[in-house]
Amino acid sequence: MVKYVLILFELHQPRRLRGDLTSGLFKGNLSGVGLWDLLFDEQSNEDILKKVSSNCYIPTTKLLINYLRECGGSVKVNISFSGVVLEQLMIYTPEVVGLFKDLISSGLAEVIVEPYYHSLVSVYEDHSEFTAQVSSQRRLIKEVFEVDPKVFVNTEMIYNNLIANTVNDMGFKAVITEGVDRILSGRNPNHMYSASSCGIKLFLRNYRLSDDVAFRFSNRSWDQFPLFADKYVDWIVKSPGDLVVIALDYETFGEHHRAETGIFDFLTHFINYLSRYGVEGLTASEAIDLFNPADAYDVPVDNTISWADVEKDLSAWLGDREQVAVFNRHKSLLKLINELDMDVIEVWRNLGISDHYYYISSKGGSSGEVHKYFSPHGSRVNAYCLLNNALTILELKILGVLSSSRQY
Repeated sequence: MVKYVLILFELHQPRRLRGDLTSGLFKGNLSGVGLWDLLFDEQSNEDILKKVSSNCYIPTTKLLINYLRECGGSVKVNISFSGVVLEQLMIYTPEVVGLFKDLISSGLAEVIVEPYYHSLVSVYEDHSEFTAQVSSQRRLIKEVFEVDPKVFVNTEMIYNNLIANTVNDMGFKAVITEGVDRILSGRNPNHMYSASSCGIKLFLRNYRLSDDVAFRFSNRSWDQFPLFADKYVDWIVKSPGDLVVIALDYETFGEHHRAETGIFDFLTHFINYLSRYGVEGLTASEAIDLFNPADAYDVPVDNTISWADVEKDLSAWLGDREQVAVFNRHKSLLKLINELDMDVIEVWRNLGISDHYYYISSKGGSSGEVHKYFSPHGSRVNAYCLLNNALTILELKILGVLSSSRQY
């Protein structure tokens, strides 16, 4: 029977592209045009962030502060922020950052590091940009929350042996990733594992129990609806193993499942029932010291995993030829930008946010419905055209520098 849980909440909001990125924008001389304002819909980004803050970030964080304190430290949580969402929070809703500071400074929440731009650069052959983005996020977390995180979770829990080697070399003590059936081969995800390539410790998300809340909580056709906290904690306690990892988007509370579904009552009672059942909610650092790896978790590069969709691979972002085409086009611009030491690297990095590629997916079924739910662009074709046009505008800027720097 399980006596410990590791709860991870992940926060991310992308920089959304303007919906009017049409070919007409390419006409004329682009020099002097504000590239950021040309590409990104900051009004939409501000409006959405304020809405999500009102629906989710503010009430959920206040709830955690109150009820985790009531438990006297027996239940703690872990939180991962993308740098992109922290940037926007500091600009548009600084009161949310203040709440997270209160929660983290209380010792009831540990910050887990992810790549700053919630990007796909960890699947590049060269990991220099990946390490740069992770290092940037580490610095931001230390600046904002005055902590030095030791545990890593990649964008969408993307993981393979090479990624494990890189973050191990960066000094991280553990990685949180997905417990994927094809990798586990019948083994139990509810143990600590180690990377087969370097020995860094791994915590594996129990996707079935996590998705019961993330995706099924308000699904009236689910045979376990309605999900009450006592029943859910009973499932956890009766699970085999040492430690159940529950990892969710923070927006699960109040945004994906609205307040009227009872999601906040569920979270309140969930915390209380964990304490009542004697289940301890650990920070990742506490779990590192408490357990020894049960086995190695071997994930070759050609079998890279993630927490996305049924396939739990890279197909959510790179499963279609259109996705691969814009991904490769975006990647190809990095060498030019670095060689020219141009000031457009921030634009390039924000065009690499994984969401832009996620919106282009052609998947059907339940996975396809999730892709459509998150997309602000109406259709995958529109999402592809907008990203492709944005890359064309960036490329024209780069070519303008190349042209002006030629010697005749």
